[in-house]
Amino acid sequence: MERRERTRSEREWDRDKVREGPRSRSRSRDRRRKERAKSKEKKSEKKEKAQEEPPAKLLDDLFRKTKAAPCIYWLPLTDSQIVQKEAERAERAKEREKRRKEQEEEEQKEREKEAERERNRQLEREKRREHSRERDRERERDRERDRGERDRDRERERDRERGRERDRRDTKRHSRSRSRSTPVRDRGGRR
Repeated sequence: MERRERTRSEREWDRDKVREGPRSRSRSRDRRRKERAKSKEKKSEKKEKAQEEPPAKLLDDLFRKTKAAPCIYWLPLTDSQIVQKEAERAERAKEREKRRKEQEEEEQKEREKEAERERNRQLEREKRREHSRERDRERERDRERDRGERDRDRERERDRERGRERDRRDTKRHSRSRSRSTPVRDRGGRR
């Protein structure tokens, strides 16, 4: 029975081993712990050293001092090349500023021209309006004149009609008084 329990707890390949296993295990654990502590110390030392070292060159400095846009390999420029590159950059900045000012001046001139055109258009519109008003006034005067002439013509016509009516009445009166025997057809003339 005891043997069975022992065999169950131990594997077949472990049967021939010496019973000092548990002690060696604890020693190896102790070694591992010590090694871990040492490696942690080394890591912290490396971090401290890394913090103490000055930082690597900034990328901006690198870009200013290289021949071209960044690529895998950068070739550092000489001091004279750096000065030349800075001068070229300043020259380009001046050129941009000059172009910007010229463009602003052109835009200002264009705005002034457009404002002048708008003023001219406004004056043209005013002239056209005034001209059309004048034409309307002329037409109104002509209408008034025509109305006046028509009214005068009507008045003359009325006067003539009245005159004719008077003449008719007068002729009727005279003809009636002279003779009443005249037939009605002969009496009056037009109606």
